[in-house]
Amino acid sequence: MKFYPWVNDDEDDAFAWITKDSDFLMHCMDSYLLHEGVAVKHWFPTDTVFTLADHHGIKLTDFIPNTLHLLIVSEKLKGVLEEKSGAAIEFLPVRIRDQRGHNIQEPYFIANVLGTVECLDRENSKFRTSAIRPDQVFTFYRLCLNDSKVPAETKIFRLKEQTDLIIVREDLGKDILRAGCDGMIFQEMDEYGLEWGDPE
Repeated sequence: MKFYPWVNDDEDDAFAWITKDSDFLMHCMDSYLLHEGVAVKHWFPTDTVFTLADHHGIKLTDFIPNTLHLLIVSEKLKGVLEEKSGAAIEFLPVRIRDQRGHNIQEPYFIANVLGTVECLDRENSKFRTSAIRPDQVFTFYRLCLNDSKVPAETKIFRLKEQTDLIIVREDLGKDILRAGCDGMIFQEMDEYGLEWGDPE
């Protein structure tokens, strides 16, 4: 079974994006935990608001592309993940504000995928680690996984070596697309990181 990195769909200029953190998360000392695969529901505020970026489109998608490394999903996509993923995921309600400052009525959620899977094929991957956290990959130039280290039942997970990165198994990706969900691309593994060139 193939695996795909979950990335923003940046090919349609009509899509709305989020490029700025909410006021609360911007000043919250614990906001980094949203990227660690740990539970945050006990402290995450129910009135968190994200504002759509002015310099992108206005079309709302089921996954709102963003620069925050968050899965911000619609109720429809939430339902698909709940029904088909088999994963431990916290769904944290958030509000979306449009470019004119009006609250959007449709419900959205941060899908916080819990746990991580350590399965990076270090020998065949090419990457640069973080200077601050050497255990974390800062940039991938080529990404290869050791599929044998992914538990057989796992359809979506955070990569332990880069916890911001969500990986989706082929069958779940097909379920999501079959449901008509948009805003994301399940990228071919050998294409991930190509935009950064070859450091050698």
